[in-house]
Amino acid sequence: MKKIIFIFFTLTINILLFAQGKANKLVEKGNGYLTSLEFKKAEELYNKALSIDSTCVEAYIQKSDIEVQKNEFNNALVLIECARKVAEAKNEKNETIAHIYSVRSFIYFNLNNYQKSSEDMNNAILLNDQNSSYYFMRALIRRMNSDLKGCCSDLKKASNLGLKKAEESLTLYCK
Repeated sequence: MKKIIFIFFTLTINILLFAQGKANKLVEKGNGYLTSLEFKKAEELYNKALSIDSTCVEAYIQKSDIEVQKNEFNNALVLIECARKVAEAKNEKNETIAHIYSVRSFIYFNLNNYQKSSEDMNNAILLNDQNSSYYFMRALIRRMNSDLKGCCSDLKKASNLGLKKAEESLTLYCK
């Protein structure tokens, strides 16, 4: 009986790993189409990846990006929320979850919900405090909220982490 359970368990793991690998290859191919702005082809591949592996976080993120490109921010929000839930359930790396929060922050920013945008960017920074882009985005959010001191602090941090655009903005906004 133990042998049968072991064989079943081994086969199940192999099938799951095969599905994940196939889904990841589809996402990579879709990313090529996304880069060349062929949204329909990219979306077809992401959908196919999700039909093979419904826990493919990257496919949800990329589908969300397509919706952002089309200015369909509410649709993007639904997809990025799926990505977050799946990523947290799978105990994905902090960098992945931080990226999801940063994307959701961007979506909220475009929906003019600066409070939620700020909360998500704070979460992204808590999970990955070495990403200069996160500080730069939070600086923009703070500027929209008339928090010039916070804006300048984040621009300085982003600049210190090597983001040239932040250095330029620092001289422009924080004299």
